[in-house]
Amino acid sequence: MILGVDIGGTNIDIVVYDGEFRHVATYPTKETLTKLNEILNDLIERFNVKAVGIGLAAWIKRGKIVKMPNISGKFEISLKVPFVLDNDANCFALYSAKHFGLKNVIAITVGTGIGSGIVMDCRLIHGEGLAGEIGHWFVGGDEECTCGGKGHLEANFGGWSIRKRFGRDAKDLLEDGSIYRIEGFKLMCIAVANAITLLDPEAVVFGGRIGGNLDPQILKSEIYRYLMAGFEPEILTLKDPLAVAKGASLLVEEQM
Repeated sequence: MILGVDIGGTNIDIVVYDGEFRHVATYPTKETLTKLNEILNDLIERFNVKAVGIGLAAWIKRGKIVKMPNISGKFEISLKVPFVLDNDANCFALYSAKHFGLKNVIAITVGTGIGSGIVMDCRLIHGEGLAGEIGHWFVGGDEECTCGGKGHLEANFGGWSIRKRFGRDAKDLLEDGSIYRIEGFKLMCIAVANAITLLDPEAVVFGGRIGGNLDPQILKSEIYRYLMAGFEPEILTLKDPLAVAKGASLLVEEQM
């Protein structure tokens, strides 16, 4: 039995996995982070868990947490069983590849922030640890990002940025279709097109509470506007709020 945990900027989602996934709980991150070890250790005993996979909205380099741009405070993971830790978008990429049967995929998560993970030849690509941070690509302007940088993609299209810029949640912009008309959407599509040109994946999968609800046909039309002939990846969305937690479970199978 494996426990899969998604620690995002807004919510913490938890699943158990024994060949099938079961949703255990969802908690608000801000109120839960300081007592997360206690919660997870209780679940470990309750479900007789042997290992834990954790997807964290953070920059992780050589196994060390470098920065958590969208999570306030510090915490240390202390569990009764072995655990593996990775960036949340990497976990999403791993699950996306399995879910859609893909060997080469770029996975983009758009929620509170923007992240991405890369699977090539069925394996996660980490580089030195920070590979795939598309949300912090410079796309222009001087809007300050939560990471401290300026002009990043996330500062133009992340959930926190949309709320700051328009005084409305991205959910509202999705419902009335106006999200496709803001400059941040165009900048994201350009960034994704550039990533496609660099890696030539068979598909790009969008997820997260914003990304998973974008229209794949509109995404494809806008992304392909910036692609040269010869690049023809599928553009897919995965409307599963538990995808990162599920991917974190699969991470245990891959690394332990």
